[in-house]
Amino acid sequence: MEEILCPECRTKGKKVNIVTVESLVEEEVEENDSYQICLNSDCEVAYFNSSGTIYYSKEDLKVAVWYKDLEDDKVPICYCSNLTRGEIKEAVAKGYKTTAEIRKYTGKSITGNCLTKNPTGKCCHRALADEIARYSN
Repeated sequence: MEEILCPECRTKGKKVNIVTVESLVEEEVEENDSYQICLNSDCEVAYFNSSGTIYYSKEDLKVAVWYKDLEDDKVPICYCSNLTRGEIKEAVAKGYKTTAEIRKYTGKSITGNCLTKNPTGKCCHRALADEIARYSN
């Protein structure tokens, strides 16, 4: 499979469903193309097409991107329930250490809309576990 690189930072992209891009980009998206997400936290580009001729910056999105705004406590880690980094930090500081405990403590347990709400189009469980680990030290 051909590597598709971000037109800005030249980082290898990861394929993302067109439904995700359409759901999260503010403007109309070219539907007859495939899109990649730039996973480089330092790059302003969020999505780009397979030829690198069309791209959307993180400012073009309806939501903040959790891995591109690493210090923003208001950024959701779980987009389905709007569970933010700050809420995770607070819960960990109060002794909650698992996803289930944190979801129960915050009352934010809605899941299943990842395709249209999470910028990666994937489930947040890995990112949530990583955030918990980040603040558990």
